Amino acid sequence: MARIVVISKYPPIEGGIAAKTYWFYRALAERGHAIYIVTDRAGIDSEYCVYPYSEETGVENISVHRPTGEIPWHIPNDMHTDLDLLNTAVKIIKDSKADVIDTGYLVPYGLLGYLASRITGAPFILRHGGSDINKFLKAGIWVTLLREAFEKAALVITDNNNYDIVSQLSDRVGVLPPYVPNPKAFKPSETTNKEVPVFALIGKANYYWRHKGWHKVVEILQQLTTKFKLIVVSQGIGFKEFKRYSEENIGEDVEWRSFCHPSEMPALLNSIDIIFILYEDLPFPAFSNLILEILFCGKTVITDHPEILQSYKNEGLSIERFVENVIQIPANDVEAAARIISAHFKEATASVRTTQSDQAISNEDYLSYIRENEKAILSVL
Repeated sequence: MARIVVISKYPPIEGGIAAKTYWFYRALAERGHAIYIVTDRAGIDSEYCVYPYSEETGVENISVHRPTGEIPWHIPNDMHTDLDLLNTAVKIIKDSKADVIDTGYLVPYGLLGYLASRITGAPFILRHGGSDINKFLKAGIWVTLLREAFEKAALVITDNNNYDIVSQLSDRVGVLPPYVPNPKAFKPSETTNKEVPVFALIGKANYYWRHKGWHKVVEILQQLTTKFKLIVVSQGIGFKEFKRYSEENIGEDVEWRSFCHPSEMPALLNSIDIIFILYEDLPFPAFSNLILEILFCGKTVITDHPEILQSYKNEGLSIERFVENVIQIPANDVEAAARIISAHFKEATASVRTTQSDQAISNEDYLSYIRENEKAILSVL
């Protein structure tokens, strides 16, 4: 068994990488590996954090470590959070006699993993998300430092979508699915009869919340001829603006919720029927953990992405069984989208479509995801 120090985004910070880190390294800890999560101070960004929050992991072999102590004011006027995190990482790597350093996003966690590796001598694995490739690597931000990190990484883990650009920077590249939900957690609950369909929007509300097509969702809901309920699970610097926009256009019959911990996400998804995830207005493509989680729960996705299932199939996942759980709408025709959704409710019943054989397929995808990642990590030792 290996001693693995993980430098990554982690709850209570919200987001796909944080949730993935939570679920994936729990699985490795359950397989006997010693996992040391090194992550940011709990209150580093209150706009995007889950509260209240407990550090209890509920799993042996896993511990969470955060910088502590007061940082003195210093010129330049900065909280020096990256150095704060690097100092903690180096201490935990040395104290635990870590075999390997694993990382989340390229910035800052991958770069900190590179620096910690140079200081301690432990090999490090470089991982990325989707936005960091576009915001930093493709945009030419910190090219010298990022190239150095790619060149010195013992292994770079990427996906099929980003293999071409990553393989230009390293000859030690592994291609794995970005995320597969745990089907023991993300599974259909018993079917309940709801008076009206329950829609959901889940995610950060930044200044550019329109990039997520949330304004289009409001316009579509205005057009629906059937009654509905909308649940919005969100926080962020653009939240008040979106809430005001929503209430002005579809009224106040919306349930507003704060972010929830990843462990509470299965119950949340099983309390809704349909989630909107729109792509047309995004500045760049994004792999969505949430789509897989909602589909594993037997619920429905409304999307304007014409090849959404194919994009997951390209990552090696068995998604054919989810065809009936995806409602395809046009990207820029609100009235047509509303008609398609209304027709869906007339034709469909509120039954859970996922069968036992489907769950078996989901389980195999998940086990393969865990095994292949474990194999990749151990390969650098």
